Amino acid sequence: MIFIGIDPGKSGAVARLNDGNISINATPCNDKEYDIKAMINLLHSCIIGHKVFAVIERAQAMPGQGVVSMFEFGRGYGIWLALLSALDIPYQVVHSRVWTKQLLAGSPGEGKERNIAAAKRLFPSWQPKLKKDLLLCDALLLAEYARRIYK
Repeated sequence: MIFIGIDPGKSGAVARLNDGNISINATPCNDKEYDIKAMINLLHSCIIGHKVFAVIERAQAMPGQGVVSMFEFGRGYGIWLALLSALDIPYQVVHSRVWTKQLLAGSPGEGKERNIAAAKRLFPSWQPKLKKDLLLCDALLLAEYARRIYK
């Protein structure tokens, strides 16, 4: 069984969990545009020969986020939803308050530092090599949430 976590948006990621193996890929973009073909290929590589369940974080406006960036974020969210549906991947949309309440409990810090601490606690083998890779931890946490709620 493969569990997929999608943190939508251009700075988001897709994480894949199966049998303790972890794979995280940044959202495919080229020239500041979503690379839809690469997004398809990324999801398709997760499903070949496997039973799959995905969780995607619900798109929402964030304080201080501009109109253009919110539109682009919503656009990416819509693309991911369309691809999940087109590839017949069962999924659930989850609000950030729901998954963070469950997975961040007991993790120290605030904001993204707390998410990173939770990911490192839950996945001690996850050793990001670059500082920017730490920012992809939400997708990993979403994949873990998918694993926990799958029935």
